[in-house]
Amino acid sequence: MFSSPLPVWRSLLYVPAHVPRYVAKAEVCGADAVILDLEDGVPPEQKAQARGGLAEAIPRLARIGYDVLVRVNGPLEPMAADLRAAVLAGAAGVVLPKVRGAAHLEAIDEQLGLLEDACGAPLGQTRIIAIIETPRAFEVMSDIARASPRIAALMLGGGDFALSCDSRASAEVLRVPKQLLVIAARAAGILPLGLTGGLDVLDDLDAFERAAQQSVDMGFAGATCIHPAQVAVLNRAFMPSADEVADASALLAAFDAARAEGRGALRFDGRMVDAPGVTRARRVLARHAASQRRMP
Repeated sequence: MFSSPLPVWRSLLYVPAHVPRYVAKAEVCGADAVILDLEDGVPPEQKAQARGGLAEAIPRLARIGYDVLVRVNGPLEPMAADLRAAVLAGAAGVVLPKVRGAAHLEAIDEQLGLLEDACGAPLGQTRIIAIIETPRAFEVMSDIARASPRIAALMLGGGDFALSCDSRASAEVLRVPKQLLVIAARAAGILPLGLTGGLDVLDDLDAFERAAQQSVDMGFAGATCIHPAQVAVLNRAFMPSADEVADASALLAAFDAARAEGRGALRFDGRMVDAPGVTRARRVLARHAASQRRMP
């Protein structure tokens, strides 16, 4: 089964798979991953056309260097067709909306394995992003996060989740559910993806950037977006800044010197630093290195 490390997905751009010009524009979007959407972004009468276009679009985007994912439809019949088309085209993963529970994921895992075997793909090649969109799924999201080794990330579908709860889909209302999702994902060793705010802030990139930075502070590893203009904002927010990298490097050098003197904690740049601070600095450098590998 899949044994590769977790992917680096700072930015994942949704692209409606039935619109060729949008798929073409994605070739220069600069995102870490492109999500070819077969679900909400595609009218019912055009879903077959969108599905049929995966065979050409996925290899083309993958050759450029993108991780290409497919957001499939939730109902069983179209989902089965979507999964088959995605695996046959070589998708790096699928985005599963309206996940119901661990058994739901286990069944999809089995189906993906059969499809990979049928087309000669490595077993476990197709990763999963599971979207939590109902209170019932939210209650068992820890089980969902551990349901399959394929699961790379967990997301909260804020609009649908709020609707199911009969609440407003505001950043304030969704803050606690999103924080709990971060905790569940991190506990399972997978990526939490999301923003404290919504994706639809297209006319105020400054507000979008503030939301992205707040999401970093909350513990999210990356986020989806719906417009190419948002990609650079996410890449910048979810990659440590030059100042953060310099600070982490200097802190680790100072810590090594302190250890050589037999000290386990030290005063650095006006603050006391112990083991958790050292671990955080190492993670900053690891995230920086991983982000650099993604950049052209």
